[in-house]
Amino acid sequence: MRYLVVSDTHMYNDIFERITKNFHEQVDVMIHCGDSSLTPDDQLLTGYHVVRGNHDTSDFPDKIILGNILIIHGHLFHVYHGYKELLDFCHEYHIQYCFHGHTHVPTHQFIEGVHFINPGSTMMNRGSYGFGTFALASIENDKIDVHFYHHQTFEQVDEMVLSEGLKTLEEFKQLLHKYNK
Repeated sequence: MRYLVVSDTHMYNDIFERITKNFHEQVDVMIHCGDSSLTPDDQLLTGYHVVRGNHDTSDFPDKIILGNILIIHGHLFHVYHGYKELLDFCHEYHIQYCFHGHTHVPTHQFIEGVHFINPGSTMMNRGSYGFGTFALASIENDKIDVHFYHHQTFEQVDEMVLSEGLKTLEEFKQLLHKYNK
């Protein structure tokens, strides 16, 4: 199965629409990990599995489970502080793949049997490279292949964004710890 995964579009609807138009026929499932800032009946969300982000109305579900796949935004599991809380949930519900957003940092981490994939934000990511991203994932025979793409040129940018992503998240975690004492 092939998946188009977007998150944190924040009303940048022209970019979101271009991504959907260019990739919807190449995938089996389309996922929006929250913060669309749209209403559930908006035509731009047609065909998407959509969860509620911290900038969305409560009209969206907080999570969607599709077999061994979990779709969330991330704010309710405090992903800025790490994956401990989310990892416990994934283990309880036998989740192998978790797609989430919220941090505006594209990442793919494998922790204790669970793949955590954040496509980044199609609006703008937190990183020195200064552009948004989305992801295409393929899951076959319990193996996942994930690639990240520039939100406007659709160029594959895995190496550029992934090398910086974990460092950016760690810096945010340290800042949150420092100011939340």
